[in-house]
Amino acid sequence: MSKFKRKKTLLIILGILVVGAFISFGAVNAMRAKDDTGIPVKATKIIKQDIESNIFTSGTVVSKAEREITSDISGKISEILVEEGERVKKGDLLARLNSDELNYQLKQSEIRLEIAKDRLNQLRKEDKSNLETSFKNAEISYKDSLRNYEDKKSLYESGVVSKNDLDEAKSLKERTYNDYLLAKKKYEDADNLAEVRIQEKEVKSLELDIDKKKSDIRKTNIVSPIDGTIVELNVSELDIIGSSTLVCRIKDTENLEVVTNISEYDIGKVKLEQAVKLTSNSMEEREYKGTVSYISPNAYVERAGQGTETVVKVKIDIDDKNTDFKPNFSANVEINTANRKGAFVVPYETIYTDKDGNKNIFIVKEDKAKKHSIETGIEGDTVIEIIGDGIEEDDEVILDPTEKIEDGTGVKVSRGIDDKKGNK
Repeated sequence: MSKFKRKKTLLIILGILVVGAFISFGAVNAMRAKDDTGIPVKATKIIKQDIESNIFTSGTVVSKAEREITSDISGKISEILVEEGERVKKGDLLARLNSDELNYQLKQSEIRLEIAKDRLNQLRKEDKSNLETSFKNAEISYKDSLRNYEDKKSLYESGVVSKNDLDEAKSLKERTYNDYLLAKKKYEDADNLAEVRIQEKEVKSLELDIDKKKSDIRKTNIVSPIDGTIVELNVSELDIIGSSTLVCRIKDTENLEVVTNISEYDIGKVKLEQAVKLTSNSMEEREYKGTVSYISPNAYVERAGQGTETVVKVKIDIDDKNTDFKPNFSANVEINTANRKGAFVVPYETIYTDKDGNKNIFIVKEDKAKKHSIETGIEGDTVIEIIGDGIEEDDEVILDPTEKIEDGTGVKVSRGIDDKKGNK
């Protein structure tokens, strides 16, 4: 190797050693800097404020009372007494069916009933009279045979008549007594004789027929079963309708409620009597009060986009009266599920859940991370309530802590992080 080449090689080796020395020196200084300043972190403050949790959804306004009015009988409409949009009260007459034929049939049935009753009374009178005569004759015969037996008994004891005469008198007494009992029973049971019973059934059948015709006549008057508004009128005068024909539809437009569906993941937070705020996109800046009034005991699956979602039906009373809501309007629903005054709150990003599922936060004290075990409470939009020992307002808490941060780890906080506030 030439002298020039040996010199060049020596210079290269020397350069490599110098670069390595600089790298080692930089690494040592970086390690020292890390030990001196701690792990860089961002932090925010624990805030004490009122917090509430709400569920936001949408629903449909419906009437709490709605009826489809049909006639109970078939017939021709003779008169309509309401118009679409008209307010009605419970019991108000809405329409009449022609009742002439029913009234004629009723008169016929009433006449047949009078005839049947007269026939029944005649049967009872005739049978009773004949049986009464037989009963009285049997009673006289029995009393005569009883006196005869008593006389023969006295004469027999005196030796005037024979034992055979006494026995004949006794036999006659017993026979007439049995005849008397039979005649008495027939007389007392006279109303249960076959012919009388048949006529009684005829009378009963006619009475039921008359009751039915009277009921049908009453049904020719179609009345409102609720207070409400005629929102749909489907018939005209002289129309012939059947018992299933829809005459009109009535809705109570003053007593409204909102029907909504709550996801299975949120339904556990919803309780009866919870307060609700109701708004509508069609009513700018108007807010109404509501109350959760019904939670269905059943859940069902509905289509949501490309998938499905399990939901539970919830009903909300609209507490305010004279609102601008109308049936079938859409409503924005805000259900207040929880609230607390003066709670300690932090952003969700400050909470670290370890492998055992325990929730923790790290408070910065003298440039070191202090671990605090906590429980969470009310969940807001951007913040969440925390509950635990040693927590104070304005404590600095580390954002987005990782497994590298432990109790006592040195940290360097980047200042100027805005506190996060917010409610859901």
